[in-house]
Amino acid sequence: MPSGTAGRGNLRRRNYWSEEGIERNALLKSIFELLEEEGWSYSADTGWKEWDLQIYGNFFWSVILQTVTEYHGGPKCLTRVRLRYRFVTTTVILNLLFLAMIIYRDLNSGGIDLRILIPYTLFLFFLGTRARRLKRRVAEIVDVAAYRLGLQRMSKGKTADVAR
Repeated sequence: MPSGTAGRGNLRRRNYWSEEGIERNALLKSIFELLEEEGWSYSADTGWKEWDLQIYGNFFWSVILQTVTEYHGGPKCLTRVRLRYRFVTTTVILNLLFLAMIIYRDLNSGGIDLRILIPYTLFLFFLGTRARRLKRRVAEIVDVAAYRLGLQRMSKGKTADVAR
């Protein structure tokens, strides 16, 4: 993989082209191998989930991957990967606690207390940066797994041309 290109670009969608018929199951297997090598915690789809893979990244977030392969005649195929954030229970609980404190202070004092609002805003910024870092790292793993298989990463414009 060219130095510095893994994980760059759109963090929500990844598209990989194969002239040899390498499809989503091979890509998922390669991703599993990389996750095992690096010691990540993850869950694979049991057949009844809306996702193929859930990666437990940190104390606040996990990332889910959904994949699909489109066949374009002969062995040619395009594999699409979608990455999405998923809250971890601690994220929900901490947000509910902060919001409850803000609402309580507003109802009892008639105004929002900046001593609570400012730390909560900083906490939201922290959550956002942690989520983005995690998704970028997962995107890197997906890119490296695809590269190991010889899949060619497609940009948005190239994907539209291939599908025609």
